Amino acid sequence: MTKESLRQTLIDLFTATAEAHHEAYAATGGNDPEWPLWYAEHLHAPLTEALDAGFTRSLLVYCLMNADLEHQARSPDTAWQAFYADHFIEHFAASDAPAVDKLALYTSAYCPFSRMVERSIEQLGIDVERRDINADSAHRDALVDARGRATVPVLHIDTGDGQRWMPESRDIIRYLEHTYGKRAA
Repeated sequence: MTKESLRQTLIDLFTATAEAHHEAYAATGGNDPEWPLWYAEHLHAPLTEALDAGFTRSLLVYCLMNADLEHQARSPDTAWQAFYADHFIEHFAASDAPAVDKLALYTSAYCPFSRMVERSIEQLGIDVERRDINADSAHRDALVDARGRATVPVLHIDTGDGQRWMPESRDIIRYLEHTYGKRAA
């Protein structure tokens, strides 16, 4: 599946889930403070299949809440379904050709989450360029330009025909283990 068809599949999933949620909570006018729980239950199987990811419902709740917060902070005027689709692709989609991807980890020597990702990279034996944002202001500027902030770690994936910026240490480790752990085994 191409990235664009995956994106459209996810947009359709989020749209259908929103419609089902609206029907389920019509009596309350859609008011459901626990919506991530409902969405996670509804989306568990289709998102797991579409992204070939080992989602648990609790991980989905976390991801949905994170996507919602990011949407509100970064792009409140864009359609949430498209933003969520892009968010899930950024965090969970497998690479089309991992052997040719160029990986760079934006990191900081002072960040324990960066060190955790670096240990995983070493254990997997993956070639990843390190870009310390405190040692080189150009790395910090590039990260801020791309993500709007200098929070690390962030894995930059250059596929040759596109780029991804994957934040969150656990997402990075999960991605690396899923994508590159197969080669090391």
